[in-house]
Amino acid sequence: MSIETQDFVILAVLSALVIGSSFFISRNYLTDKKSLKQRLISICISYIKLTIFYIVLKELTSFSVDYSILVLFFIALCIFTLWELMNLNLWEKGLLILVLITILGIRSYENAGPSTAYHLYQSELLHVENHGEILDLFHEEYRNEFTPEDFQKVKPYLNPVKEQRLLRFYQPALLEYEDGQVMMLEISRENSNNKLQFRHIKLLPEEVGSYFRHYPMEIERKAEYPQNIIEEEREAIIETKGSFISHASIYQEIKWYEKLIGVFGEKKVWDDMWLKLEGLLAPEGPVYGAGTSDNGYLFFIFNSDWKVDQVILNEIYAEFSEYATKNDINELPVVFKRVD
Repeated sequence: MSIETQDFVILAVLSALVIGSSFFISRNYLTDKKSLKQRLISICISYIKLTIFYIVLKELTSFSVDYSILVLFFIALCIFTLWELMNLNLWEKGLLILVLITILGIRSYENAGPSTAYHLYQSELLHVENHGEILDLFHEEYRNEFTPEDFQKVKPYLNPVKEQRLLRFYQPALLEYEDGQVMMLEISRENSNNKLQFRHIKLLPEEVGSYFRHYPMEIERKAEYPQNIIEEEREAIIETKGSFISHASIYQEIKWYEKLIGVFGEKKVWDDMWLKLEGLLAPEGPVYGAGTSDNGYLFFIFNSDWKVDQVILNEIYAEFSEYATKNDINELPVVFKRVD
C-alpha cells in the first residue's frame, strides 16, 4: 500500500468515527434540541472530538488542518446557539456579533505579516522591480551593504516562475553568542512528515561566521564622541579625549562599564587624583563635578562661564589617563563639558 493510499484510508476511518460518534451523541444525549445546556455540552464534546481528530491526523498522515479554523468553528457554534435559544435583546445580539468579528479580526491581524524569511520572500520579494524597491525591505542599518550590482545578480531569482524555478527551501537560523561564535541551526519540513526537524547543527567556521556576525569579537573603541548622546548634551561638550565605544554588543558594553567602575569606582581613587591635581577642584578650581557615565566614559563638568584653558584639560586627562593605563585601560574616554 502506497503512502498516499494509506493516508487516505486513515482519513476515511477517522472521518467515519467522527461522524458515527456525532450520530451516537445526537441520538442518546441531545434529546432536546431546545435545551441550552444539552446543546452547549454537545458542542463541547464535538470540539474535543475534532481536536483528537486533528492530532491523530497530523501524527499518522501527511494531511494537515488549520487548528485555528476548528477553534473559530467552536466559538461560532456557541454564539449561534446562544443567539437561537436565549431571549436576547438587540444590543445583546449585537454584542455576540461583535465578539465574532473581533475574533476574526484578531486572527487576520496576527497572520497579517510574514513570520519567516521564506514568507517574506513569497509576499514581498517576488514583486520587487528595481533596486530602490528592494531597499525598502531592508533594515535601515544594512541598506548600504546591498548595492545595485548585488540586485542585478539576484534579480533572476526574484521571479522564479519566469526565470529560475524554485526547487525547495531551507530555513536556517543563525545564533550569535556573547563570545562572538555563530551557530547555525537548519530545519526543514518534508512532505511526508509535518514535524519540523533539524537538518544541521554546526558552529560556523570563522571565515563564514565573520560574514554574518553583527557584533565584533572584541569591543570597538574609535569614536571621537560618545554614542547615543542627545543633542543638548553634545552642545554642552567642551572637548573629548580618548576612544569611545563605536561598536559593541550590550554584553561587551556592560563588561566595559564594569571594568571602568573597577578602576574608578572608589572615592579614594578620586581623592588621590585631586590631591595630585591640587587647586583644580571647586571651590578653588574650575571643576564643579566629575564621575563615571554609564555610557562608558569619565566626565568632568565646568561652569558655563569658565574660559577654556587647554593646559588644564590636558593636565586632567594626563593624570587620569596614566592611572587608567596602569590598570589596563588604554585611550581612556573622557568628556569635558559645561553646565549652567
